[in-house]
Amino acid sequence: MKKITKVFIATLGLSIIGGLAVSAQDTTASAERGRETYMRVGCYPCHGTEGQGSGSGTALIPDPLPPEAIAQFIRFSPGRMPAYPESVLSDAEITDIVAFLETVPAPSSPDTIPALMKLRRND
Repeated sequence: MKKITKVFIATLGLSIIGGLAVSAQDTTASAERGRETYMRVGCYPCHGTEGQGSGSGTALIPDPLPPEAIAQFIRFSPGRMPAYPESVLSDAEITDIVAFLETVPAPSSPDTIPALMKLRRND
């Protein structure tokens, strides 16, 4: 019996919570493909190239939402963000985007960046 991986659980969650169909190929997420998809479908103009957010979109990192919540929001966005139906963004692509977001490290504290510490001392 194979171990149930975090990716499988995320994909299963997408299926149950988001009402999305899941196929066997969806169980192998790729952060690399997720980053490419994130850039290709236009997440980065609003959410930043690393999910850090911007003036027009919320930060997705650190601590991204659970995969099910991300999938639900992507499919049925109630806000300014357009909804992405499966014809535009597949379940596997959403799983890959989640895998990408989970690999983005938390940003450094401003107190650990010498240039910012110097600016702070000059205030």
